[in-house]
Amino acid sequence: MMDLSLSYLKVRDKMIRKLTEQDRAELLEYLYVEGSLNIFIIGDVEAFGFDKKFQTIYGEFDKDLNYISVLLFYNEHSVFYSHKRIFNEDWLKIYKKHTENLYMSGAGETIEKLIPHFPNYKVNPMYFSEAYKLTEKIKKTEYNIVKVSTKEHCDKLFDILFLISEFGYNNTEKDKFIEDKMNSLKMSSTYFIEEDGVVISTVSATAETTVSAMVIAVATLETARKRGLASILMKHLMNEYFEEKKKYLCIFYDNPKAGNIYKRLGFKDVDKWIMLKKE
Repeated sequence: MMDLSLSYLKVRDKMIRKLTEQDRAELLEYLYVEGSLNIFIIGDVEAFGFDKKFQTIYGEFDKDLNYISVLLFYNEHSVFYSHKRIFNEDWLKIYKKHTENLYMSGAGETIEKLIPHFPNYKVNPMYFSEAYKLTEKIKKTEYNIVKVSTKEHCDKLFDILFLISEFGYNNTEKDKFIEDKMNSLKMSSTYFIEEDGVVISTVSATAETTVSAMVIAVATLETARKRGLASILMKHLMNEYFEEKKKYLCIFYDNPKAGNIYKRLGFKDVDKWIMLKKE
C-alpha cells in the first residue's frame, strides 16, 4: 500500500512530495516569478527553511520535474500557489492530513477551485495591492509611536489584536502570541500608538523576503478612530521598508475605506486574494 505520509505521492503523470533543503534554489526560482503573490511562502522558506515542526512545504511536479504548484503549511495556516492557477484534487489527500489547518489562502483564481471541497470554511475575498514608494510626506505628530522590540510591547499589542475577531487571536494564548511575535521580529516590523499605557492603533509588516514584505494587522480601537492614526503608522512603516530596507510592500484588504487610505499612500491593486477560514 502506498505510504500516505505524503513524503511522496504519485498521481498519473504527476508527483507530489514533501520538499527539503535540497529543493530551496529551484523552489525560490519558481516562486519569485510572481514574488508578491508568494510573499508568505518565500518569507517562511527564507526565514525557517524546511526542518521546523511548525512548517511543512509540498511541491507538485510534472513528468519532467517542473513545478506545477506549491502548498505551505505554517501552524494553522496554509497557502497554495500555482503559476497556471490550477488545482489538482489529489492535493485534498494532503489537506486532510493537516487537521490543524484553520486558514487557507492564495490567489483568487486558484483558491476559487478549492471552495467546493471545503464547505465548512468561510470565504473571504480580498484585493491584493503593492507599493514601491510613499506618496505622502511624513509629518510631525504629537503621538508616541513605538516600534515593537520587547516582550512588554508584545503584551500590550496582544490586548488590541485580541479584540478584533477577524485577526483570529481570540483563540490564542497570550504567552504563545508573545513567543511567536518575538521569534518573528527578525522578519517583521510592528509599530503602535499608545495612550495612557494602552495600545490604540497598530500596523505590522511580516513575511519579509529579500525584496518585499506583507502589511498585516492594521487596527485601531473603535474609540480612537477618525484621528488618522492608521495613516500615521502606515507612513512610518512604509518609510522604513522603502528607505531603510529597500523593499517594497504588499497588502490585502476587503474594506473599501481602508483601501482608499492605502491607495492614497501609494498602493495599487494588482490581483485578487481569497482566504478560507474554518467555521
